[in-house]
Amino acid sequence: MTYRIISAAVLCAMLGPQPLIAQDTSDTAQAEASAEQEAQTLLTQEELQELVGPVALYPDTLLIQVLVAATYPLEVVKADRFVQDNKDAEDLETQIEAQGWDESVAVLATAFPDVLADMAVHIEWTETIGTAMLAQDDDVMAAVQDMRKIAEEAGTLASGDEQTVEVTQDETIIIQPTDPEVVYVPQYEPETVYVDDGSDVGDAVAAGVITFATVALISEIFDDDDDWNDYWGCRNCGGWNGNPIIRNPDIDIDIDGDVNIGDRDNIGWDPGDERRDKARDEIGKRRGDGATTMPVKKPDRGDEMRQRLSKETGAADISRPGADRDVQRPDARRDAVDRTKAKAPNAPKQKAKAKAKVQSRPKQATRPAPRAQGGGNRGAAMQRRASSGQRANAGAARGHASRGGGRRR
Repeated sequence: MTYRIISAAVLCAMLGPQPLIAQDTSDTAQAEASAEQEAQTLLTQEELQELVGPVALYPDTLLIQVLVAATYPLEVVKADRFVQDNKDAEDLETQIEAQGWDESVAVLATAFPDVLADMAVHIEWTETIGTAMLAQDDDVMAAVQDMRKIAEEAGTLASGDEQTVEVTQDETIIIQPTDPEVVYVPQYEPETVYVDDGSDVGDAVAAGVITFATVALISEIFDDDDDWNDYWGCRNCGGWNGNPIIRNPDIDIDIDGDVNIGDRDNIGWDPGDERRDKARDEIGKRRGDGATTMPVKKPDRGDEMRQRLSKETGAADISRPGADRDVQRPDARRDAVDRTKAKAPNAPKQKAKAKAKVQSRPKQATRPAPRAQGGGNRGAAMQRRASSGQRANAGAARGHASRGGGRRR
């Protein structure tokens, strides 16, 4: 019997093309494993929902600026300090533009300084939401829609004089200023606004679940020929359903509400591959046993108020763990001890001199001290304390008045 050696190529030619079932199965499994591994290194949808809850009900155009500015946390802090130090400057807008910050940070500093200050106070939360935007912006925007739907179903999100809420055919919720020239910033507690207590929409709105204490008068901030002046009426800026996130104000808005975009390719926000990869690595490093260690929950208003007062007065917020409780620094205590030791050798002599001086004084007849009206020295001390308290209250009132109650006119 004669055996012939057949090469692999000849054998394949003889057998004809065969389906690569094993290869296809391997590729599918590998793709699924890669997607699952990537999902484990990113923030979950539940974590994202809690993260975006405090800002999900902002008007779309303002929300975009907040989310993009959060990707530059250092600039947020710098801009807030700059605004605080130059709030009375007549050419503040020009000075802000000269700093070279990202457009999102600059426009918040110009038109919404209270929103910027809130982001700076809660810088840990701001940094987390910025990292999430860089790593998984589509998931962030989906979480915003999730929270809006929850609020809409709870009856706490509705149209009014301050905002117009629209639900499109594909169930996307769009929030716009009712008047693009007057942009209100909603204020609400996430623990309340996303809870359905059985009230109808009118009752929920009347109960003040969402308030509008901060307002930006766009016409008084930006000129008519400024691109930002028309931006706040943009209806298609949210980047919903995979569309570009439009944060560049180079757009024209017609009277009927249509948005004409000149160059869509240059308007859509894109963090870039390098920043995206770095953000994903950061999220992966901060994930512990099934949960992230990144601060996805924004502190409540009580914490915010204490932190803001601490920032304004320079006093330590003693309610926070690890805060300075007005205890002297170790080096200050050492200095005090050293000064005491330096004086110690002379202490016996000083005591002796004091004793001799007392003994040399002529004795006088003792008599009770007259009780002065108003409690004598004690009454005077109380009057001084009252005067000091009045001055402190007057100073606080002046400080509150100078801040204008949080409203920018």
